[in-house]
Amino acid sequence: MTPHLLEPFSVHIDFESGLLSPDPVVLVRRLSSLAGYFLQNADTDSEVYSVHEIRVPAERDHLLSSTTIVLPGKVGDEYYMTKGHFHANRDRSEIYLTLSGEGLLVMALENGTTVTKEMRPGVVNYVPGHWAHRSVNTGSEPLVFYAVYIGDAGYDYATIAERGFPVVVVDRDGGPSVVPNPRYLAP
Repeated sequence: MTPHLLEPFSVHIDFESGLLSPDPVVLVRRLSSLAGYFLQNADTDSEVYSVHEIRVPAERDHLLSSTTIVLPGKVGDEYYMTKGHFHANRDRSEIYLTLSGEGLLVMALENGTTVTKEMRPGVVNYVPGHWAHRSVNTGSEPLVFYAVYIGDAGYDYATIAERGFPVVVVDRDGGPSVVPNPRYLAP
């Protein structure tokens, strides 16, 4: 397959808001699209997060990138988070650069091993291949980060939807705490 030849281009990122210009592809996730991901059911259909993708072909010769904006909030005592996913091509890695806000990056291998890293402005998190990853907003402002990954990485949301993440991030004594997920189905 011949790689898609692109003209060089530039995109502006507003670091505070995470908004891109020009012309991003925007995906908005609401509580209704996250049913079953939180330990409790939500009684509203609020927006939880949005992904703003820079338009580049999803091919291995390109780098895909996007900003994600996770709003502050909780369902019960569980902080707002992204769905989380493995890459369909498991060996593909990803980089997150936090632009504003604060949170945690929760990562897990298929065997249930977990690692959690801080997300705050200026921190670059490296997500190696084979690690599922989910971002959690533990602050009172939007968590905004920029992600870069190989174009053919793809997404495997199904594994997380079926088994859950081994841990969840909840508010305990006024701050975030990483605790075992009682609904996690170990392999």
